[in-house]
Amino acid sequence: MKSTKTYAGIAILSSGFLLTGCGGSQATDMTGYASQPNSFNQPLSTATSMSASTLGAKLLPIQGKPTFIAGTELSSVSGTPDHEFGRASASSTDSAYSPKGVTSALQDVAGFGVNVVRLTAFKHLDGLKLDANGVVTGLDDVFVKNLTDLVGKAESSKLQIYLTLSSPWQGSPAKNPITDTAARTAFLKNAVSPLMAKLRGRASVMAVGILGQVEAEVAGKDGNGTDKGATWEQARDYIKSCTDFIKSVDSSRLVTAGSGLHGAQNLKAGKLSRLGLDFYDFQTYDDSGLLPSVKELRVDRPVILGACGPKSTKVDGDLQAKADVAFLTNAVQQGYAGAFVGDYSKDSANPMALLDKDGKHRPVCAQLQTFVANLPMMSSASTSSK
Repeated sequence: MKSTKTYAGIAILSSGFLLTGCGGSQATDMTGYASQPNSFNQPLSTATSMSASTLGAKLLPIQGKPTFIAGTELSSVSGTPDHEFGRASASSTDSAYSPKGVTSALQDVAGFGVNVVRLTAFKHLDGLKLDANGVVTGLDDVFVKNLTDLVGKAESSKLQIYLTLSSPWQGSPAKNPITDTAARTAFLKNAVSPLMAKLRGRASVMAVGILGQVEAEVAGKDGNGTDKGATWEQARDYIKSCTDFIKSVDSSRLVTAGSGLHGAQNLKAGKLSRLGLDFYDFQTYDDSGLLPSVKELRVDRPVILGACGPKSTKVDGDLQAKADVAFLTNAVQQGYAGAFVGDYSKDSANPMALLDKDGKHRPVCAQLQTFVANLPMMSSASTSSK
């Protein structure tokens, strides 16, 4: 008889907001973008680059309306992010999930003006059941129950969810579905399919991300910087397979994959192009909030900043506020669909935390609220200048 392990929980990641610009209102409307984006195998020539007249911010639909994403990471509401929603252990029926804590956190985040909460569904395999060979056999029922509860609470707080499926497979006890096609089939059939079916029709789920940081799974200097991991071809094949599968279960669901370790470099190089993604997501850090324009990225889909903030590792509330507001402002001006800033946590050692050790708001929270309140004016000015 095969033994089955349960890896408990889920961790909450990010919240975000999106804005208006020229062109169409849906991610599938490609007016204003290059018809031939930078290829993974071939560099984009000057002749196929987008002209300034065709560029402008492209938005993703929030409750059916194109809106700018200005968001924050919500890493944990219980203090145990590795099993936020699932069982505390394989033999336990207990969970760290706190309905009261989730409600309080979501209401506080919504008070900043945030409208999208980003979650990672299977962080460190949380919520997944594995057989003795590390193959996914199903979902933890406690995990499903608690995640469903959070979706409902997000709806009540007028928030939407951007759900990332997993953190790195590399080095985990599971058989890697990126490099093992049989493991991939099992993961899609036994975990992704029931999860997507459960969320089908829930308008509060804005989008699904295949991976938060693709590079963490890929070997080499443009990947995780080591000789361990998948090739880019394997990672692209995995993303394409997952995207096609999710669309087959829920054709209306927006799908993407995040780029995390090299700023916009791999996105600009076309390594996520032509995979059927509805928008692109990359992470970047800079004390001044500097960003390349969407035009410079030469892409064919809307782009969001999946995470951004100060590069300094020193806890400095003033620097944090300056960098975060600069990123949000530059995202509007440079044609992005939105940006996720900060981390809704009270980790005193985290320079991106929005709360101090006592749970009080750091200065950036008030500035985020002001930024969101001024978005209509910023959006109008940005659009009229293009």
